[in-house]
Amino acid sequence: MWEKNKGQICPEIHYQKTEYGIMITGCYGSDGQVVLPDEIEGTAVTGIAAYAFAENHNEEEPVLVWESAQMLSGGDRGRISGSMVTEIWLPSHVAEIGRYAFYRCRNLKKLVLTDSLSEIGGGALTGCRLSEVEIYFFWGERSCLKSILDEMRFAIRADLHYCMEKEEIARLLFPEHYEEAVENTPARILFTQHHGAGGYYRQCFYDRKLDYKKYDELLFHTVAQEESGIAAELALNRLRYPLRLEEKARGAYEAYVREHVEETAEYLIGQEDLEGMIFLALRDFWTEESLDFVISKAAEGKKTEILSLLMDEKHRRYPKKRKSFEL
Repeated sequence: MWEKNKGQICPEIHYQKTEYGIMITGCYGSDGQVVLPDEIEGTAVTGIAAYAFAENHNEEEPVLVWESAQMLSGGDRGRISGSMVTEIWLPSHVAEIGRYAFYRCRNLKKLVLTDSLSEIGGGALTGCRLSEVEIYFFWGERSCLKSILDEMRFAIRADLHYCMEKEEIARLLFPEHYEEAVENTPARILFTQHHGAGGYYRQCFYDRKLDYKKYDELLFHTVAQEESGIAAELALNRLRYPLRLEEKARGAYEAYVREHVEETAEYLIGQEDLEGMIFLALRDFWTEESLDFVISKAAEGKKTEILSLLMDEKHRRYPKKRKSFEL
């Protein structure tokens, strides 16, 4: 659920008051993992100003200053911006992100927000390498995920928490995609060439809502255009978090994981995902050969906890036969 640790709130925040609530214009501290408060002095934070975290941008208009009650005394504090920013946890009521708000925050990897934000300002993520998005839905199914994906050509991993009646979670991978201008020299014609399956997945939205059925129908594009590890990760995510997963799509994902269980397990080893390994065992995906392969990979990577689990699984499934002697 949406619950912030007050001790992690950014220690110093500069802001302006607007007719809609508080607009944050800048943050000061020493940590690039920025957790922003949901309200300041009893007023909801509803916006992030243009260029608020942008590289080499200084505040020009007069601002108000808020300091966290949990702030430690002393210590150097500077403006949190540009490459210093690694993670942003936005206020729950933010409805506006100004243009170029995170301009050239090249180390920004994760963004946490709610469905109060339906769109982001133009160029807000220009120069970023965002790879993780976590969205909490309290009001419906619309969000700014489509806007984020349109700004990012890189692969995005999204955790979507639906918190209306009961909490349900979807974990989705949107693969990388990019466009390339290619010249047909004899004809002197330029045409656009698309790379990666991500372009198809970025079209799985209608009225800012994600269409899960359309998303699941695109597996064949991932299989055809991406490495097997990417397809395995995408398929496994849908099987482990099967929100609105239809039986036909479930069968296709299961068939792919079963055929590529070694690549799937390699991904889980890299993530040190013990629960994922348990999932594969409970769903009976292992063969003796695949277990042997994955055990060797876990041993090479010195993943002792996963290795122990796999060894136990092999012993349970394929116990060694005792030798018998005849006199």
